[in-house]
Amino acid sequence: MDNCIARSVLEGNHNRLIDQYKTNLADVCALQSTLIDEILSHVVQELALSDADHTWAKEWISDTGDSTIFRFLRHHRFVRSFALEAIHTTLIWRLNAFRLFVLPSALLHCLPPPICDPLGRPLVFLQLSELLTCSEQTMMNGLLISFDRLRVHLHSLNTLNNEFANREIILQCVFIIDLEGLSVQSVNLKVLSWFMKEVVPRYPGMLGAVFFLNYSWTYAMTWSIAKCLLPNSAVARVFFPSREELLQYCSASALPSTVHLSDYGGALSPLHLIEDPLNSDDQKIFASVASREWCMPAPTIGLPETLHWQPSSVSIHPRSPLNPFFGYPTVASLSRPHTVQQGRRRKRDLLLTLSVLWWRRWGKRIKILLYFLIAVSLTRKRVRRVARWMLG
Repeated sequence: MDNCIARSVLEGNHNRLIDQYKTNLADVCALQSTLIDEILSHVVQELALSDADHTWAKEWISDTGDSTIFRFLRHHRFVRSFALEAIHTTLIWRLNAFRLFVLPSALLHCLPPPICDPLGRPLVFLQLSELLTCSEQTMMNGLLISFDRLRVHLHSLNTLNNEFANREIILQCVFIIDLEGLSVQSVNLKVLSWFMKEVVPRYPGMLGAVFFLNYSWTYAMTWSIAKCLLPNSAVARVFFPSREELLQYCSASALPSTVHLSDYGGALSPLHLIEDPLNSDDQKIFASVASREWCMPAPTIGLPETLHWQPSSVSIHPRSPLNPFFGYPTVASLSRPHTVQQGRRRKRDLLLTLSVLWWRRWGKRIKILLYFLIAVSLTRKRVRRVARWMLG
């Protein structure tokens, strides 16, 4: 990887992001007002939320902050109706996903401020080989709580930055993923599929760049196929630097000396000795409820009572076999058994259901055809290179 080209690309993406935020700030504020005044009351009626659930949801919407709403709006190409629908769906998802009686530890390790990349974004480390020792459920819970704590951490950094007039808002972070000790065969596709389907859409636009370290030729071949299926905006944020190139980009003062068995060449202490904001006591208390008190000096207290409440109703997946209104969102009451309430009937739900059923019928064959065409394309390119080299 050419480090100079990577830095120019990252700087260009970062500058465009900040310009978009400043340009659309008024729309973001208007969208937040709509969420508080209209969407929340609709969710309360739709799901028949208890007082505790209502308080918990209101805390999240009130404390989401401009940055998260902007990321949703940007992810949906600044179409207000699509962003509102996505935030509405995410709110319902959070009411069902964050029913944890014991908060797990975060699987990510974030370096504390003021350590950051040259563009002022936090650096987050992930050692993939460590995930092999976790069960699937532990891995899912850890990744889920990690991203929510990372969102709260970005919010807290922006809260502190508001005290300084000349500081830019922090909208993204940089991931440094170490592939040491991990083989392609050991990747858990079930967890990866869950992560891409359930977590990534709920936290859009948080990754400014992803650096993969200690990769081998097998990963290079996998990436050559994967990047054909990803949008150009995602491909432009993924890099495979060497240790020297990473040092040139971040500098030794922003990197740990070692991460487990990998030598990063940084001037900081080993990663396990560096404070992690995602696993601090304050984060463990407040991160899952997105409380505004997380950003303010406050005495240590126990877990908020709302975290232990079960939702009074649960959403049934539109295409679940248990859904009597197959294809449409449905809500089942937990307090009144066998009571099912149908959600809104929209044309796009019908079209989506028909598309899903069509894909279930033909999807496997289409995937095989796509893999075959990709393999043929890669083979043709390699044959051409060999022919050019032989004719040389």
